[in-house]
This record gives sequence, structure tokens and C-alpha cells, in this order.
Amino acid sequence: MTDLYLEVVTPEKILFEGPVGMVEVPGELGRFTVLRDHGPIISTLTQGRIRIIGKDGVERHFLCRKGVVECKENRMTVLMDHASEAEEGE
Repeated sequence: MTDLYLEVVTPEKILFEGPVGMVEVPGELGRFTVLRDHGPIISTLTQGRIRIIGKDGVERHFLCRKGVVECKENRMTVLMDHASEAEEGE
């Protein structure tokens, strides 16, 4: 069983890299969730919050202005022009 592997990348740096249990992103047509074995998808992202639940159950959030997400064969890449880690309740 292969884990879902996520990379969250901006032009400046890699903000997150590693196996995750779930990722929720603000797609252009609405929020959507990606789990292990999700079908291939490419989507544009709009302003909003990216929610990540790690394999350890720890939840992290990033604020996104706009970007692109690709998921294929349990590898997910989120490319954003700018992003920052969000504090709880932000």
C-alpha cells in the first residue's frame, strides 16, 4: 500500500514535503479533498486554505493566493505563487 506523497512548493522554497493522510485544497470550482489512490487530476487553485492531515494525525494549514495542483499515482504537487503557514483559527 503506497502512501499519498505531498509537496507544497513556492518559487522561494518547499513549504512541505512528505507522506500525508489527506489534503483539502481550494479548487477553482470549489474545495476538494485528495486521499490515497485518488484518480489523476490537474486543477487551478484559488485564494483559500490548504488543509493537510499528516500520517501522524497532525493537521497543518497553508494560505494560498493562487496556484496549480497535480495528483497522479499517489504523488501530489501543489505549486503556488505565494503561500504561508496559517495559524489555528486564521
